[in-house]
Formats: sequence, C-alpha cells, structure tokens
Amino acid sequence: MNIMTVKYESELQIIALTKLLSAVYETPVRPRGRHSDRKKVLGGRWRKWSQNDIPWRMAERVTFYKVNR
Repeated sequence: MNIMTVKYESELQIIALTKLLSAVYETPVRPRGRHSDRKKVLGGRWRKWSQNDIPWRMAERVTFYKVNR
C-alpha cells in the first residue's frame, strides 16, 4: 500500500522518514525509488517488461510502501 511520495533531497531525509513512518504505522515501511528516465539510470541492468524499481539513492522521487506481513 502506497503511503506517500516525496522528492529525494538527501539520504538522511529518506532514512528519517522510513523510521518515522514505521513507528506511526507500527509495521515496516519500504522506500522505492522512482525516476522519469529509468532506462538511463539503470543502464545495462534495465530490462524490458520488468518493473525495474530504481534504488532510492538514485531516484528523483521516493515512494513509501507498507510491508504486508
């Protein structure tokens, strides 16, 4: 379940938000990177017909998802 999306500004920002959201929702929260040009960012690791999530440290925006247990 998508919780929120923020513009990536720093690694510390994402780590702090992950910890905060995990405490608020009382469940693990996973950050996923989003980028307008995934193919360029992933380079040789990009594959057609796959989801190709971007590592959040390389992203333009980061979306946080609740982890279902």
